[in-house]
Amino acid sequence: MRKFNVLSGLPRSGSTLLANLLNMNSRFHATPTSGMIDTLKAIRNTISANITWRAKNRLELMPNIESGLRGFIEGYYFNKEVVFDKCRVWPSHLPLLDTILGNTDSKIIWTYRDPVEIVGSIESKYQNTILLENMDESGAPMAFATLDRRIGTYCEQGGLISFPIECLRDAIDNGYGDRILLVKYFDLTNNTQEVLDGIHDFIGEPRVKYDLKELKQTTFEFDGFYNYKFPHTIKEGGVNFKQSSNILPEKYKNFINERFAG
Repeated sequence: MRKFNVLSGLPRSGSTLLANLLNMNSRFHATPTSGMIDTLKAIRNTISANITWRAKNRLELMPNIESGLRGFIEGYYFNKEVVFDKCRVWPSHLPLLDTILGNTDSKIIWTYRDPVEIVGSIESKYQNTILLENMDESGAPMAFATLDRRIGTYCEQGGLISFPIECLRDAIDNGYGDRILLVKYFDLTNNTQEVLDGIHDFIGEPRVKYDLKELKQTTFEFDGFYNYKFPHTIKEGGVNFKQSSNILPEKYKNFINERFAG
């Protein structure tokens, strides 16, 4: 592994499309939703909480711990050159990543889409699969009982839409703004080559010409896990802008716009 970058951003904002576009470059490896950060944190939790580890002087072992965690990343991606590891929480974990890798070279590619369009897309998928619950619905049925409550759940602090924005703001507040490239869904689907050129420039890789007619699905997630509410499939053979279904009453559009203003 020569470079380790991350993909992050809002749901339904084109991250799956972007990952598959990047994978058209033989030197790039973009993942589906990844458990890498969760695995690293789980190892950290074991070292922090396990009674055998706690009996050791872990301050003296910090170089070993750092090397071990870096070895896991490098070992896992041993046969990849330029990695784009996809997970929405990465922006709030850059200090941990930098410490593990021993550098500040990793970049964040963060996909953005108008939150009104995102909520419209989510609600459309919810209605199209109404015979199945949202994956979180059984644990909190009242949170999904009405359109008003569903939108409130998505937009509340820590919600599906709010939390990735909180992670992004955390990274910016901590001085990492120059390591974040915002990719807008509209630009990705209407000016695809230009966006890809910008990503290449941002991560310090030479530009290449992408033949969009050759686009194929190379990342796979089992959408049944999400009860088919959040599909991770792309249309092969080209890139087309897809307008979100305009199904939200005006009052909810205004609420979403006010919630995420600025």
